[in-house]
Amino acid sequence: MNFRAATQEDLDYVRENPFEGAVKNTLYSEVPDSNTYAVVYEGSLVAVGGVQVFWPGRGSFWLILTADCKKEGIHGLRALYAIREKIEELSKINNLHRAEAAVRTEFSRAIAMIEALGFKREALMKQYWPDKGDAYLYSKAIR
Repeated sequence: MNFRAATQEDLDYVRENPFEGAVKNTLYSEVPDSNTYAVVYEGSLVAVGGVQVFWPGRGSFWLILTADCKKEGIHGLRALYAIREKIEELSKINNLHRAEAAVRTEFSRAIAMIEALGFKREALMKQYWPDKGDAYLYSKAIR
């Protein structure tokens, strides 16, 4: 599993080939900044994600999976380990003491993944997404 700087084409591909139709009015129509990465496995784009730093010390992580991430079971422990390492790296680079993530309440696989990454559920955010879907706010203190 490799990470590289994301391109606009990567983000467009994610929108056109979502994991189980999970891409619904995502926040990003353009690659936001240099904290955005493409996740590539055996030549296939499996996700785009990154961190948006709100102010010094606080950032929100996001990850959009493609349908390709279901192939050959790469959504398992290997992917989880690689994503955990990238979160730690981005937290260090951006000097974060608090990491956050918003997860759709009905996306049980994403909930399981974010909890496996050590994030704790803090709140229910009603009508959070542009389509008025609800989200859970997850956070993790960075030491």
